[in-house]
Amino acid sequence: MTRRLRPIGAADLAGLARLHAQCFPDDAWDAPALAELLAMKGASGHLVEERGGDGPLGLILDLIVADHGEILTLGVAPAARRQGIARMLLDDLFRRARRAGARSIGLEVAADNAPARRLYEASGFTPTGRRPGYYRRLGATVDALVFRLTLLE
Repeated sequence: MTRRLRPIGAADLAGLARLHAQCFPDDAWDAPALAELLAMKGASGHLVEERGGDGPLGLILDLIVADHGEILTLGVAPAARRQGIARMLLDDLFRRARRAGARSIGLEVAADNAPARRLYEASGFTPTGRRPGYYRRLGATVDALVFRLTLLE
């Protein structure tokens, strides 16, 4: 099957909420929350799916305002990880951000999410800070690491 990347539409929100729950079970965003984020000025969302498949394999929600971009969430279905889907979503974001005139992209990632940290570091992001206790997980908290990628000098 062939994979394709496309913008998120209103009809995708229920499936994306299910995907988000698979990726982030301790902090799943439902369809109304996704719609609210996508309604923000400068926000967009994209997904990767198999042609003829039965749901999204990956999603990214981002915000590009003035000269800065922000990744709000990026997730890939557990069964589809390590197949280049996150890289596809990031590369598309980098192209869109450059076209929009963004000079940098930021994100936050859980300190204990080693696979995501490796992906971001391999993509050129560098750590710039830490937010103690930012994520909540089953009665505990996990720090968020703040990363930034410079697109234009």
